[in-house]
Amino acid sequence: MKHLSVMTVIGSIILGSAAPALAAPLPRGNVVLSSAQSVDLVANTVTLPLHRGTAKGGTVWYIITDTSDATAASQLGLLYAPLIKEAGEAVSEAHGSIKSLEYPGTVDFSPARVLKTDAQGNPTAAKPGSVGDAEYSPLVRIGQGPVYNAPIVASGDAPYDIANHTDTLDRVVGINTRDAAHATVTLVLARGFTNGQPIAYISTDASEEGPAAIERSTYAPRLKNVKAGAIPIDVLFNGPAQGIPYAALHGHLAVSANAGNASTIGSPLNVQATFPSAGNGASGYTPLWGVNPAIWAKDALAAHKTAVLRSQADFSSAATAGLITAPDGKPFGPAPIVVNCPVVAFVDKRPA
Repeated sequence: MKHLSVMTVIGSIILGSAAPALAAPLPRGNVVLSSAQSVDLVANTVTLPLHRGTAKGGTVWYIITDTSDATAASQLGLLYAPLIKEAGEAVSEAHGSIKSLEYPGTVDFSPARVLKTDAQGNPTAAKPGSVGDAEYSPLVRIGQGPVYNAPIVASGDAPYDIANHTDTLDRVVGINTRDAAHATVTLVLARGFTNGQPIAYISTDASEEGPAAIERSTYAPRLKNVKAGAIPIDVLFNGPAQGIPYAALHGHLAVSANAGNASTIGSPLNVQATFPSAGNGASGYTPLWGVNPAIWAKDALAAHKTAVLRSQADFSSAATAGLITAPDGKPFGPAPIVVNCPVVAFVDKRPA
């Protein structure tokens, strides 16, 4: 594998420019989550409809991104994700209607997100800024209806804290609930690849505290119950142009996101296995991803045999060549971590 000199390209296209954000909405043809009102790769944000619900007697605000039902997906502008109905006990039983949910569990946004790294960008301390209780899940079903992916992203009534995120998800950089029927929320995007193509997505929940802190998402322990219906996402834990330390050093991974710095917030450039397409089948797109953690081997780093890995095939080839392993030195493969990462758009060409 050749060493790729793509730092400048990655910095400007994938991680976001450090220059002041300008209005540059992505063409609608690139946006696969059709309910999104705007996807702006320069500002590094997506604006989505926001819905008011309740959880344990309190007001919560949530987004809807995916559903297991094709008709509902078409009607609501959601992603069709049939595999989420296989998530078993990770799905919670909600009440009300999909536009006015009553959740059995809730999210506490009051903890302060903590992400500390060493001089090389390696995390040394990680604490999520929002925590779901034992009953909370972003995956909900009303009665015998379809499963929806409806993450809670804020709680309570306006005004909202989008500086320290004491009542909002750490990805929220804008929220407008003056007219509840037309409420919106703006979130920082995450960037990565599918089958060689750059994509944009959001990360809303994780089954473990560390990934939740890194991804500015909610620690949702109920997602540990996902036994089926998740597909791989490959994540590097070292390397010169990709991975968590790289994002920490070059993408302000540890800072609190806000409207002023959203354009500078970077991503580890993870690789997702599949991309939404018309008529997703049983093995098609899902927002639930099982994490495959990896590191470059010392010999690969010393010999400058690293590269920006853009597909699952790239990871597989690197593993076969002995260039990457699991972080503990064992063969590259899955870890018991599930993340909720709904896809929003593709940057240039729709992944095959």
